[in-house]
Amino acid sequence: MRFGAVTDIGMRRKINEDNYCIHQDKGFPYAIVADGMGGHQAGEVASRMLIDIIEEQLNRELDVSLDYVEAGEVARQAFISANSIIYNYAKKNYKIMGMGTTATFVMIYQNKIITAHVGDSRAYMIGDSITQITKDHSYVQELVSRGEISPEMAKNHPKKNYITRAIGAEETVKVDISIKPYNGETIVLCSDGLTNFVEDDEILLYVKKYKDLQECAARLTALANERGGSDNITIVAFGKEESSNEP
Repeated sequence: MRFGAVTDIGMRRKINEDNYCIHQDKGFPYAIVADGMGGHQAGEVASRMLIDIIEEQLNRELDVSLDYVEAGEVARQAFISANSIIYNYAKKNYKIMGMGTTATFVMIYQNKIITAHVGDSRAYMIGDSITQITKDHSYVQELVSRGEISPEMAKNHPKKNYITRAIGAEETVKVDISIKPYNGETIVLCSDGLTNFVEDDEILLYVKKYKDLQECAARLTALANERGGSDNITIVAFGKEESSNEP
């Protein structure tokens, strides 16, 4: 598998509250992107805890004897454990009370794309076209889903960054799980610091143009910063070595 990853503070923030991890094991290649929220650097604490908890649980419980449905359930349970630990930790530490984080996880296993997701960080599947695998848990996405505003209106809505679901924000959390066939596509995970400034078709263009996924992630980050960079930006891209993307 090819991997590329960048996390960047952006142009306006004082700290980077995003975190990510990549796991390059041939049996269970996966990536996680987490975008933290909360005052007093609590967002950075939440996103870092999320990554550590999920990595530790997956490393302990993923096994090649599992089928892909069982592997997806392992990921879902890891999210639920992370939510409980982060929520209870924040309750006991008033300086970081109310902290939370998005969490988007994608793993390739048994020729399936297994996705676990909470919040508005995104996962895309990119071949000849680009498909958003995840659905934003946000106020404006709910308006779009109800037909009250168009997707174009959502891009500039004053409440576009209001999320409706996060890890650690409440005692319990609903985790979205999806399982799709994998046919060699490139997977891109990112925080909203990218998607607030870069369109889906531009992400597709860059993935097709830059076969080196590290360069691709760096150039997408630079593009978001050129357009304002008002938030932290994190991108992880991975896919098969034999990708047919054109340079």
